[in-house]
Amino acid sequence: MEIELKGIDFDANIYDIYEAVELVLHGPDLYDPKDRENKGRKPNFEVVLGESPAGRIHNGTAILRVPDRVGKRLLRWYWNSPKHKIIVYDWPLRLFDSFHEVPPDVAYRLEKALYINPRKEQPRKKIEGVARQVRLRIAKIQFGVWYMPPDPLPKQGRAFSIEYERDYLSQSAAYISLVYEDSVICIDVSATFAWT
Repeated sequence: MEIELKGIDFDANIYDIYEAVELVLHGPDLYDPKDRENKGRKPNFEVVLGESPAGRIHNGTAILRVPDRVGKRLLRWYWNSPKHKIIVYDWPLRLFDSFHEVPPDVAYRLEKALYINPRKEQPRKKIEGVARQVRLRIAKIQFGVWYMPPDPLPKQGRAFSIEYERDYLSQSAAYISLVYEDSVICIDVSATFAWT
């Protein structure tokens, strides 16, 4: 279920909104740890900020994606009493049913994935952002094997036997980049190298 959030302070970021919604969805009014439907797990949700044409973080709106039963319970809670509010930076949010279905892949993730506190996820997102920006130039690539020399010197361990070597400074260009989320190292090689 998608719920439209309006009246968001322009200085609030996505983590402020997550914390405010978390206080309500995981609070005593809406969350019962003994309820068999949620199997003792806190309900998961997702916030998608509205894009701002003015260059701000958002345009004062957002979409809250929650499982259907949680969304219906949240809207009933919100409409039943004027005291029930979700507050971000001293501004109460206005909630509206958008009458849109959550995409199936998002709905599956919301139902199955465990809830992660947004403040714990924030450092991980920063690391992912930095890892996406890191692109290092490779000077030389070597493939080989470690072996034990037949007559090793005292305190000498294994040695590295280079089976293949390629220099990427003079002939072409190669860069290494990291994909943090998938734990993958990518090596990009271009056949021609032009000095700019």
